[in-house]
Amino acid sequence: MDISKRKIFRDSLIYTILPKVSVLASLLILPLVSPYLTLEDYGLYGLLMAYITIFQIIIGLGQNILLQNSFFTHKADYKLVWRRSFGLMTITGLLSSVLFYFIVHLTMMDKLGNNWPIVVVMVSLFFTFSPIDVIVVNYYILMEKAAAYAYGAALTGFVATCTTLVSIKYFKMGYLGWVIALPITVLMSYIYYFRRIVIKEKIIPQLKLKKKFLTNALKIGLPLTPHQLSLFILGISDRLLLEYLRVPIKQIGLYSQGYNLGSQGNIVVNGVFQALSRKLQEGFRNDSEGHKSFIRKTMIFIPLLISIILFTGSLWTREIFFFLFRKPELREAYPITIVVLCSYMFWSVYTFFTYPLSIKNKTFSISLISLTAAGVNIIGNIILIPYFGIWAALGVTYFSYMIFGFAGLLNSENRIFLNKYINITKLCIFHFGINIVLFVAAYFSKDFGIISKMLLTILILSALGLFIRKSTSKKTDYEISDI
Repeated sequence: MDISKRKIFRDSLIYTILPKVSVLASLLILPLVSPYLTLEDYGLYGLLMAYITIFQIIIGLGQNILLQNSFFTHKADYKLVWRRSFGLMTITGLLSSVLFYFIVHLTMMDKLGNNWPIVVVMVSLFFTFSPIDVIVVNYYILMEKAAAYAYGAALTGFVATCTTLVSIKYFKMGYLGWVIALPITVLMSYIYYFRRIVIKEKIIPQLKLKKKFLTNALKIGLPLTPHQLSLFILGISDRLLLEYLRVPIKQIGLYSQGYNLGSQGNIVVNGVFQALSRKLQEGFRNDSEGHKSFIRKTMIFIPLLISIILFTGSLWTREIFFFLFRKPELREAYPITIVVLCSYMFWSVYTFFTYPLSIKNKTFSISLISLTAAGVNIIGNIILIPYFGIWAALGVTYFSYMIFGFAGLLNSENRIFLNKYINITKLCIFHFGINIVLFVAAYFSKDFGIISKMLLTILILSALGLFIRKSTSKKTDYEISDI
C-alpha cells in the first residue's frame, strides 16, 4: 500500500489548522471581546447552540455516509447522488428554520427579549445554506485536495471572526455577535466554493427528489437517528438539562464557557481523521498485507498521538485562560475545559470502531455504540445534577465519553473483524490505561508553576518520541503485545 507519511502529516496539519482558523482566531480575539461578554452571554449562546445542534443533526442525517459510499460504489455517477443529497439537505434546512421559530417562541422569548427576530433570521439563513459545508468537506477530502479546501475554510473563517469582533466589541451586541457570524460563515463558503462545486462539478441541489432516492436515504439515515441524538446528548443536552433543573444561568454560562473551549479538542481528532479518511476507507476495504499493516499501525499510534496532544493542551489550560480572559469571573472555568479535553481522548478509539460499520452501511450498529454512552449520560445527569450542579454534569460527561470510546467492543461481529488487524481487546485496555494516566496527570497538575509544567511537557513528549522510535525500529510490523 503506497502511503506517504509526509503527505499524511502535512494533510493532518492542513485539516487541523487552516479550516479552523475561525476557531483559533476567535480564541485569539477573546482578550479583545471578553470585557464585553458576561456569563449570561455564554449561557444564552450555549442554550441556543443546543437547539441549533439538534437541527444540524436532522439536516445532515446520514448524508456523510451516503456521500462517501456513493463516491466509491457509483464511480462515474456519484455526482447524481450528491445533487440529490444536496437538495434533500437544503429542503430539510428550510423546514428546520420554520420549526426553530416555533421553539424559540415557546421556550426562549423571555430570555431573548427584543433580540428574538435577529436570532431567528440569522439561524434560519444558517440552516438554509449550511448543506454546502457537508458537500465541500466530503468533496475535498475524497479528492485529497487538502490545501484547496483549507485555504477556502481559512478565508471564510477569518471573515466570520472579524464579524464577531466588530459586533461584540464595537456594537456591544454580546452573544448576538456569535449568532450573526453563523450565517456569514456558510454564505462565504457558498461564494468561495461556488465556482468549483456548482460551475465546474455541476453539483447543484436537486430539489425534485425521486421516491427511490428518498427511501434509500431514509434507510441509511433513520438508523443513524439514535446515534446522532446520542452525540447530541453527550455534547449538548447537559445545558438543556441544567436549565430544566433550574441551575442559575450564570452557572450554565460558566459550564458552557469551559465546555466550548474544551470541545475545540475535537479539532485535533477531526483534522487527523480527515487526513486519513481515504486511506482508512481503502485500508478497511482491502485484505492485502500492506493495507492490514497500515490499519494496525494507525490503530496503535493515532489514538496515542491524539491523547498526547490533548494532554499538552489540558496541562496549559490555566495559563491560556489567564491570557484570554480579563474578567476574573471568566477565568474560573479552566478545570471544566481540562476534563472536556481529556474526555475527547476516547473519541479516536470510537472512530476506528465505526469505520467498518459505516462501510457496510450498518448504521444502526453505530447507533448502539453511542446509545450506550448517551443512556448513561442522561440518567447520570438527571440523578446527580440536583445535588452537585454543573460538576455532576462534568463528571458524567467524562465517564460517558469513556464508555463511548470502548462500547464498540460489545459488537461481536465488529470485534472479530478488527481482530484481523490487531488484538482489539488488548488495544482498548492499552489506550484506556494511557488516557486515565494522562487525565489524572493533567488535572492534578493544573495549578503547578510554569517551570514544572514545562518539565512535565518535555518529559511526556520525550517519552512519546522514544516509544514511537522503539516500536518502529524493531520491525516494520507488530502487534500490541510487542509494545
